[in-house]
Amino acid sequence: MDPDRAARLDSHLPGTIRTGPVRASCRAVACAVVAVLALSGCSRAGDDRVPEGRAVTTPVPEGDAFYDPPRPLPPGKPGTVIRQRPYAPPEASLTLPSHTFLVMYLSTGTDGKPVPASGLVTVPDGPAPAGGRPVAAVDHGTMGIGSACGPSRMPAFAGLEDTSPVAKLLARGFVVVQPDYIGMGVTGVRHPYLNGKSAAYATLDILRAAHGIDPGAGTTALVYGGSQGGHAALWSAHYAAEYAPDIDLKGVVANAPAVGFEWMPALVAQQNATATPYAGMLLLLINGASAADPAVRPAELLTPAALAAADRIWTERCVAGDTEIPPAADILRPGADLGPLNAALKASAGNEATTKVPVLLPQGGNDVLSNLNQTLAHELCDKGVNLEFKYYADQGHTISDGPLDDAITWMDARRAGAPVTASCVF
Repeated sequence: MDPDRAARLDSHLPGTIRTGPVRASCRAVACAVVAVLALSGCSRAGDDRVPEGRAVTTPVPEGDAFYDPPRPLPPGKPGTVIRQRPYAPPEASLTLPSHTFLVMYLSTGTDGKPVPASGLVTVPDGPAPAGGRPVAAVDHGTMGIGSACGPSRMPAFAGLEDTSPVAKLLARGFVVVQPDYIGMGVTGVRHPYLNGKSAAYATLDILRAAHGIDPGAGTTALVYGGSQGGHAALWSAHYAAEYAPDIDLKGVVANAPAVGFEWMPALVAQQNATATPYAGMLLLLINGASAADPAVRPAELLTPAALAAADRIWTERCVAGDTEIPPAADILRPGADLGPLNAALKASAGNEATTKVPVLLPQGGNDVLSNLNQTLAHELCDKGVNLEFKYYADQGHTISDGPLDDAITWMDARRAGAPVTASCVF
């Protein structure tokens, strides 16, 4: 992986939030976990094909207007493609013969109602094999929570390059989909940050949407994700049988999944020096939880200064935020009832997921999440999850090179129907 790409990837991974005055960064999750640890072919334009099964009722909007959903939403099942257009930004450098499409599709909100979502679908050129092409989702890490922060709206982070998981999966014949997640990309919807159900629904529905873009897509599917995306991969496995029984999910790779965030309210409530660097993390979590659960009310939890900062986070710059965060002592209202927030965060914690789908959990030793994710892996194994924990001492939060190739090889073996040789391997 080239150094510039690595730097860009690192810049959107969870990390530090400072105070006094503070610049909030979208690198928040892992930074929050530091405290926890202390406590314990190029996509080409010009393809005008309209796939079968895609209802086209109006012209496709140009520019960013693409992300403004039609009102009312068109009828259809989850995964129905609302609109699509070729996606070939200058930053795309895939050399594998393929076509990428920007899509808007129907998904399901945490309230059970239809909601629009956006993402990318990349299809290898050439005829599909008998039985159809397998489909793989690549779930992204933390990039922000605003509607402008989806990878499809930030082409430099869309993974359309030859060293990416997208390219490595394309090379093995997969159609590759990349959800922006709910509320990232599409306008007018707020992102339920680190909500397991929302992330799973967005992922499973873009796997379905692949069939509206590529008639050669089959039912076999896998999911790869890192950080926030690793968390999304785990929950996609959890909900697949219930929510999307039409998808034959063969396995998921959850690389360094976001972990430990359910402890942040209690940490910040201490209002001491340990809590101060992580006040911004709590604001992200409160925003995300409130977008998913009406019982979480920021105005009842946060001081006026913290509430104003939380509101600004929705529109701050992606990847590296610029919101000033009050110190930990000025975040939570005195006597604030943290019960609904704690319940919402615990419900989406990684150790609450369970699945019969095989899971590979790669983890870098140079990542602050390393010990916590080894604990998470043991907890999932104790629940009966068919899991392999793969430790790479020299890797950081994002695996690359050989370890990434290991993960893609593991996915291809599951696609081919090879049995998992052993469960709960460490």
